[in-house]
Amino acid sequence: MAEKRTNRPDNKSRSINGWKWAFLVLMGLLIGIGIWLLIQLQPVSVGEENTAPISTAEDDLIFEMSTTKEDVTRLTNLYLQEELDNQFSGFEFSLEESAELSGEIEVFGFPIQFSLFMTPYVLENGNLQLRGESINIGSLDLPVSFAMAQIARQVDFPEWIAIDSESQFIIVNLNEFSLDNGTQFSLDRINLEKNDLRINIHLPVEAIR
Repeated sequence: MAEKRTNRPDNKSRSINGWKWAFLVLMGLLIGIGIWLLIQLQPVSVGEENTAPISTAEDDLIFEMSTTKEDVTRLTNLYLQEELDNQFSGFEFSLEESAELSGEIEVFGFPIQFSLFMTPYVLENGNLQLRGESINIGSLDLPVSFAMAQIARQVDFPEWIAIDSESQFIIVNLNEFSLDNGTQFSLDRINLEKNDLRINIHLPVEAIR
């Protein structure tokens, strides 16, 4: 009578296969993270700078208003909270020695507090350019362009605000913005050091009839 043999599992082979699968899973995760990082590091451009002059009628009334950093800060935050609703919750804009946008964004999937410091410039047509200069973002050392890209991805700004993370600037196209009665605005001067801000108000005659 032939002897019946029993096949025993090869523990060594199973151990090698286990390490092989673990290695493949780890490589897959690393490749996935690498692809995600490449996508996140890509520059973001939202909207375009509108270089056209403000469009007004000949009989429009134009007033120059002198204001302060404090008033502009308060008005900007009130408007953005109303315009962006919950999206602007937790964000705050301020004018001091520079323009500052602070709040919370997600970086690598984690919420992190940030403060983006920008220098304001009045453009030839009265629009506003905010050029990113530096950023505080937790303990991370990240470039301004990366932070601006994340802000552009995570906040749905009005159509008259353009963001170019590669060039590190935000353009406020005031020539595309108007109130319900047709009133438009253009900037004439921004001097943060002297707290001197001057805005032109373009008021249609129809708005006062």
